[in-house]
Amino acid sequence: MDPSQLKQLQQKVAEELRQREIALLEYWLLELKNIDAKRHRDLAGLQSDLKALLGRMDTRLRRLKGGHT
Repeated sequence: MDPSQLKQLQQKVAEELRQREIALLEYWLLELKNIDAKRHRDLAGLQSDLKALLGRMDTRLRRLKGGHT
């Protein structure tokens, strides 16, 4: 493969990874903002919502790593 083509492909892959990371961070930031917007009346409600979010994040991470549970 031509070195200029290889460099161009590497740049394309790096940009795609950057765009995916941006999208991922925007998604989870929005989820956290939604939790914040609820204006919980007590600490227990906030903890419950945060635990639910952590559970969703953990599940997603396990699925991406190849686990099925």
